[in-house]
Amino acid sequence: MITVEYVLVAFTDLELKAFDIPKLRGYFTHKYADDSIFHNHPEPGESAYRYPGIQYRIYKGHPALIGIGEGVNSLKRIILDNHNIRIGNSYMPANEILVDIRQEEFGQCEDMQSYRFLSPWMALNQENYREYIKTTTIDQNARLLKILRGNLLTISKAFSYTVPDMDAVEVEGSFNTVSRNFHNIPMHCFTGRFSMNFKIPDYLALGKQVARGFGVLVSATHISTSFNSSQQPS
Repeated sequence: MITVEYVLVAFTDLELKAFDIPKLRGYFTHKYADDSIFHNHPEPGESAYRYPGIQYRIYKGHPALIGIGEGVNSLKRIILDNHNIRIGNSYMPANEILVDIRQEEFGQCEDMQSYRFLSPWMALNQENYREYIKTTTIDQNARLLKILRGNLLTISKAFSYTVPDMDAVEVEGSFNTVSRNFHNIPMHCFTGRFSMNFKIPDYLALGKQVARGFGVLVSATHISTSFNSSQQPS
């Protein structure tokens, strides 16, 4: 395992719902248009599946961002600037900012670690969903576990971590289907609990669209009220 650092910045005097995360993202991508990390679009030659350096969240009901890798330095601009965050036609002046610098263990380990998704996990795209629904319930769950295991490679790359023995990574769990609109298209996502012999720090995320708040996880041994069903991405 390694120790990784990431930063959570939350505007604690403001309240926001998860369906407004795209508008929160829009505010910051417009304000910092010169820094491509805020919009997370891949640069020419970069993989479309890279793990975003800045991710948008709802943290305890407040608008928040998480910075990873190069995103840590980019968040310093946010901390030093004044903000009048635009959500739709409303402006919200931000006067209180929480800055939480975290250093946590990350990587393959011996003991199984238990997690739960705090927001829907976007595991499938439209194309592989059509194949997914043709299989049995047992096969569907097995496919989701395989996808979840593969998600570890994406997040590991973000921290420049090489999984010592991917074949030895075990993943167990079961999931419930939930539907969320993404760009006005219904997407089938999943909630649930799972275990793996791999440590992932709280409030990081797995799967697709993690920058928009999907797939956020927390250790299942922690009692957390930071997210609830009303705060999940829509």
